[in-house]
Amino acid sequence: MKKIVIVSFILIIMTSTFAYAFDTNDETNLFPRSQESYNDDNYDNIWDIIKYRMRAEHFNVVGTLIFFMAIAHTMMTGVFKKIAHQADETYEDLKQKKLVDKNSKSVKGGLFHLLGEVEVVFGIWTIVLGLAIAFFYNWETFTTYINHLHYNEPLFIIVIMAIASSRPILRFFEKIMFMFVKLLGETLEAWWAVILILGTLLGSFITEPAAMTVCAYLLSEKVFSINPSKKLQYATLALLFVNISMGGSLTNFASPPILMVAEPWGWTTGYMFTTFGVKSIVTISLSTLVYYFFLRNDFKSMSTEYSQYRFKKYVQNKFISQKELEDSFDELAVLVSNNTNFYSELDSYSMILKDRIKEIARIKLSMNEVAELDIYNAIEEKYEHIKLREFQRTVPGLLDADLKPPYHDPHWDFREDEVPRWITLVHIGFLVWTIINVHNTVLFLGGFLFFLGFFQVTSFYQNRLDLKPALLVAFFLSGIIIHGTLQAWWISPILANLPSLSINITAIALTAFNDNAALTYLASLVPNFSEELKYSLMAGALAGGGLTIIANSPNPVGVSILKKHFKKGISPILLLKYALVPTIITTIIFYVFR
Repeated sequence: MKKIVIVSFILIIMTSTFAYAFDTNDETNLFPRSQESYNDDNYDNIWDIIKYRMRAEHFNVVGTLIFFMAIAHTMMTGVFKKIAHQADETYEDLKQKKLVDKNSKSVKGGLFHLLGEVEVVFGIWTIVLGLAIAFFYNWETFTTYINHLHYNEPLFIIVIMAIASSRPILRFFEKIMFMFVKLLGETLEAWWAVILILGTLLGSFITEPAAMTVCAYLLSEKVFSINPSKKLQYATLALLFVNISMGGSLTNFASPPILMVAEPWGWTTGYMFTTFGVKSIVTISLSTLVYYFFLRNDFKSMSTEYSQYRFKKYVQNKFISQKELEDSFDELAVLVSNNTNFYSELDSYSMILKDRIKEIARIKLSMNEVAELDIYNAIEEKYEHIKLREFQRTVPGLLDADLKPPYHDPHWDFREDEVPRWITLVHIGFLVWTIINVHNTVLFLGGFLFFLGFFQVTSFYQNRLDLKPALLVAFFLSGIIIHGTLQAWWISPILANLPSLSINITAIALTAFNDNAALTYLASLVPNFSEELKYSLMAGALAGGGLTIIANSPNPVGVSILKKHFKKGISPILLLKYALVPTIITTIIFYVFR
């Protein structure tokens, strides 16, 4: 690993130095250069165009090298996770031996956990990119470049994820899906199929990121929580990614790659439904059915555990009232403390500790210091502060009401209480507002601020608002935008000079290494792009959207929610392996019925 990093760093420096030795182009003040500025219409061969552009703008090589290094980093996040866990285990041993502070954490473990987070990879490599641009040009070129990019999609992801993952929205869509699950017998397979078919098709109406959020949370609760086999885990994750990529194609506003070209290519919702939507419904249903037969033995092996899970939920909801038990335990704690004098005894024994500290201070200090300084009051003040803090940590239930610390129930998000309908309706209103104002950043961010206020007012009916996953995904997409935009110099010539079938296959391959929305955006800039080529490109971009984590912008959303079920991290190779079958099915259907 160290050799790879060292060699890659040397390559960047050598390439940058080599390029810097040449005279810079007259148009370097425009960064990156426009496609028209290359004036390479006299070249017919794709490779000749790319070689010419490498010579004409030497930084192209540097930017692309950094981009592929970032992709390599995403493939190695599992290795970093493994190193992080080993460092944590070693540090825990040191804690047991009392060689380090019991409340401290391993810095090495934390660093490798950071390097193992897929969502931060492109952000980390943006630092390398910025330094390379500053070295090759100047710092102002880098700041001007990143400030002129559009970050509407990452901001939209933050808002839509926060609203779609709220308890009222999740419960609302869970009830809708449960109506279909009941028709299929309320089995584990029924939940799995309904989420992966109906849930993913919701992406055409509530947007793909919102559908990914809903589906991932429901799969986490209904399937992944019951310890499925490794094969079932990866097959489900891959199918979720591919189906979400296809599920947003029934309309022209919900899927990121479609959103990029809907206006310049004049694609309406009616056109999307007839040209792509119907085929998407077929491919999603067929792929899910194929994987059901492929996984049927895995489902069969989980049937007993799922039955126990259902029965456990039934018993818990039928016979146990959380509110009544909470009140009973409060009364029980006071009763036991009064009968055993537990708190009084604990308080009395704690006085021994304080007296011992005072005795040590009296021995260590001179008689004059003891007489002149109010040492006992100083000891009393700090001791009482520490004592209260420790009592709040160890026996909070026995303290007086005004001394009890705020209690944060770690299982609060898993309660089964109903959400009032009017709160659900308001949340749906916020969701709709965000969707219809997807192109107006100020309006959907303003709506989000109102949502946060409403969320706080109705906090008793909400789950905790965890913005970390949404922020990480937005950070990931921002990095993709920064790096991906610099790849136009070689992607555009490929798209502009290939026949229909080749465009389709190439789009699938390129989507695996670059966000499919970035790919379709670059295609929208290619002049004289025929309808046949547009169709082939979009079909490839949608079909390849599940091959990797970076292939489709909602994929990191699913990763952030489901990665806790993959102890060693999500393997990009296994994800690619299990995504191939639905990708091939989708490709065949879109090609045969084009």
